[in-house]
Amino acid sequence: MSRSADFWLHDGSIILSVENTLFRVHQTILVNHSQVFADLFSLPQPNAADGGDETIEGCRVVVLADDSAADFEDLLGAIYHPSHFDDLPADADLDVLLEFISGILRLSTKYIIPALRKRCISLLSARFPTTYEDYMASSPRPYTPSMAKSAGERFEDHGVVQDDTIATMTTPVTATYSTVTFSLAPTSPPTTLASSIYPVPSSSRPINPIPNNAAHPSPTIPPTIRHSRSRRHSSQRHDHHRNREQDHERSRDKPSKPTKPFKTPSIPSFPLPKSSSLMRTITLAQSTNVPTILPYLYYLLARTSSPRRFLSHSPTSLSWHQKTLVLVGRTHLHAAELSLSHAFLIAFEASPNCVTPNACRASRGPMMEWAMLCTTGRGPEPLRPWERWERLGVCERCVGHAKGKHERGRREVWERLPGFFEMGSWSRLGKTQDA
Repeated sequence: MSRSADFWLHDGSIILSVENTLFRVHQTILVNHSQVFADLFSLPQPNAADGGDETIEGCRVVVLADDSAADFEDLLGAIYHPSHFDDLPADADLDVLLEFISGILRLSTKYIIPALRKRCISLLSARFPTTYEDYMASSPRPYTPSMAKSAGERFEDHGVVQDDTIATMTTPVTATYSTVTFSLAPTSPPTTLASSIYPVPSSSRPINPIPNNAAHPSPTIPPTIRHSRSRRHSSQRHDHHRNREQDHERSRDKPSKPTKPFKTPSIPSFPLPKSSSLMRTITLAQSTNVPTILPYLYYLLARTSSPRRFLSHSPTSLSWHQKTLVLVGRTHLHAAELSLSHAFLIAFEASPNCVTPNACRASRGPMMEWAMLCTTGRGPEPLRPWERWERLGVCERCVGHAKGKHERGRREVWERLPGFFEMGSWSRLGKTQDA
């Protein structure tokens, strides 16, 4: 048995034996923090010899079975030093946080020390919110340079949805795309020069190329004009590349000017946790009765693009029952994206106050944006705020109307989140944690 280097206090009144370490501390201080310690110290020790308690230097020895010496040292540090939690860096990643509070949370739960338990839970809740308002406060909008020319010109709503009745823009907004795609439209055969040169069989479906950023089909360009334009554009491209090569030769010997790196606005946030760290947190929360942080923890695991990250076996992996819950919840999250949070893209509805309803309903921006989301190889993220409002190609009032649907859908997803992983409701989880 070795004595603790930090908690062998010479004026201590009781000695606690934890694993192979002895802690000499003040019995009164422990009793004031926990009624469990008060009851424990009143009981005789089972290994007492000759009917008396074991003593060292006149202090009674109490054995604490099934506790970790490292955990108990962390607990004593939090009890004896009120500024103990100040040693935790504000920007610490999840692994550092777990290393700091795991022992305190386990033993404060076991020995019923409410103040320390609440402090540990508050640190976890700051990373894994338990209300939609906390989620919005701890999840700032990501900065996307494509949304505006500069950071000062960005539209900042910070989660606040603008109602379409306050919009004042009366002209339709046309989205600009870097790539023009074409689709097949079931329309009647066009009576253009192209149709007279290349007649469409009556039994086949006519092809009507429509660019994605136009509300009506553009006239078909005759082949002769198209070829002449192609030759002219080819010549222009050749001249352009030749001029670029000449400019490059002239500027080769000139000293290059230092370029300033692009700086995105700093957003206070915690480092992104790893899957292994999330699984460690789930195990800790379940063993210490902190169920209110579990829905969002499961959400973070289920939204990963590769389920193999949590399905593979590792020392920190979950049980197969827990992994099954994550997979089931992943399916629910996919459905929630379709029917709740991103339904405004799939089934776009113009605002009742829209001044250009025909143009806004004919916009292909919503379906194109949904198609882009489906082809990125990402996992389901129905809670993530959608940012590319300028790509919808609709008026400002319709944008406000779509934002309202998006916000209501995300809020409903949050309310249903515990049920997605078979945990009941948020209120039920809160009652279980407070019990």
